[in-house]
Amino acid sequence: MQIKNKIAIITGGANGIGAALACRLVLEGAQVVIGDIDEKSGQKLINELNQNNKVNATFVFCDVINFDHLYQLFDTVQNTFGGIDIVCNNAGIGQFGEFYDQTDNWIKTIDTNLNAVIKGTQLGIQFLKKRGGGVIINTASLSGIYPAKFLPIYSASKHGVIGFTKSLCELNDTDNIRVNAVASGFVDTYLVQNLSKIMPKIAQSVEKLGLIPMDEVINAYITIIQDDKLMGDTIMIPNKNNSQIISKSFVEDLKPCD
Repeated sequence: MQIKNKIAIITGGANGIGAALACRLVLEGAQVVIGDIDEKSGQKLINELNQNNKVNATFVFCDVINFDHLYQLFDTVQNTFGGIDIVCNNAGIGQFGEFYDQTDNWIKTIDTNLNAVIKGTQLGIQFLKKRGGGVIINTASLSGIYPAKFLPIYSASKHGVIGFTKSLCELNDTDNIRVNAVASGFVDTYLVQNLSKIMPKIAQSVEKLGLIPMDEVINAYITIIQDDKLMGDTIMIPNKNNSQIISKSFVEDLKPCD
């Protein structure tokens, strides 16, 4: 798929990976709609992207755990731009003491990181079909491949995203829709910064493994959009200058789509 003149939705697009992806897509000639709860950052980003009196990006308030909000996001884009080509289910959270604090706060992590991805993909399929197909990218994490004992619910949610994504490997055959994921290690985002401040183990892990350059992470998203051979795959980026496709071999070994 070529990116120029395509219409993209990015949830959690006001900051971090989502914001960087929005900037890259606009640079490549796409129009982007950002869905996020951070209106201040979202509007600031939109103002930066919409220069020279050209509308390259739009912001829509969207709390992804509210499925009505998600539908309104997709419906707004459909009615405004006439269709959707690219969906990035990117919104995600991580919480201190999400499991060990003996509360039910962990439910919000599952709702945001996994349930909203599933619903976003479901809506993505519904709306991309109207366009004749397209691409869905789900933001996973390295902790969706390896366990993270200090964030067990976050890790479980990201394992779920990767398993869910792999299970949709045949969707391209039936609906011309490719679903893939990106699983990176630590990136310099607000989430990593905030968790590092309150969780020494994460700070130690960041120091040990280092931060992956944002450009390298965004390149993985661009590769997924442009490479028509990727279906049900996950691009893993464990550390700097080391990206690899890991799910295709798992799919071939386990034969889940036969």
